[in-house]
Amino acid sequence: MTQRNFVLLVLGVCILSAGIGSGLALLAQTGPAGAKGARGPEGPRGARGPEGPEGPSGQAEVEGLEAEVEELRGRVEEGEELNGRVEALEEQLGSFSGGEESFLCEEFGLGC
Repeated sequence: MTQRNFVLLVLGVCILSAGIGSGLALLAQTGPAGAKGARGPEGPRGARGPEGPEGPSGQAEVEGLEAEVEELRGRVEEGEELNGRVEALEEQLGSFSGGEESFLCEEFGLGC
């Protein structure tokens, strides 16, 4: 056997053993597929632990939202009051006669 053939033989054995080792390692990680057995009995339960701390209630967030709702409700009521005032002024404007009415209608863009 020549030196060249001996080196190639040793190299081939090393490559083959590395391939077999890698295959076995992969098989050991994933495990072979097999039939699953029945689940075993449940173990004993221990004593119940202490009660944990109470979580946030969200009360502060709700209070902030309630305040916003009240503010918006006040704005809506103010808007309704202003609408009533505008309607009253339109009625008063309608009671005018002659040139004043047409001047005010043109000035404020009202359909009198």
